[in-house]
Amino acid sequence: MSHIKRFLRPGEMTRVLWSMIPETLAFAPLGIGIVPYALPGSMELADATLEQIKHHDVVLWEKHGTVAVGQDIMDAFDQTDVLCKAANIYMCARAMGSEPDGMTDAAMQEVQEVFRLPKKRPC
Repeated sequence: MSHIKRFLRPGEMTRVLWSMIPETLAFAPLGIGIVPYALPGSMELADATLEQIKHHDVVLWEKHGTVAVGQDIMDAFDQTDVLCKAANIYMCARAMGSEPDGMTDAAMQEVQEVFRLPKKRPC
């Protein structure tokens, strides 16, 4: 998904993955920050990642992968793992020829309220 321009627009990846399964809201309530392509190991990539991780749970590097932070290594892993599951659901539905409906905004808001999650909107 990091190779498709649609998902590199601010908030688009977050909105799509949040809508696939309710767990994504609980495991990554601050959403996904996007870092445009930069040379692996470069200061440019590091600086952009540090800026995005201030505001998001997980950062997606265009054409690379992800970085997550958490209370410990398992917390960071769980964030990425749940987002990967949501991405897989989306991609499988697309492979079957359908754009998945996903949860509505109202359903996602309900999850945020019931589980007292931050009310961050995809940005």
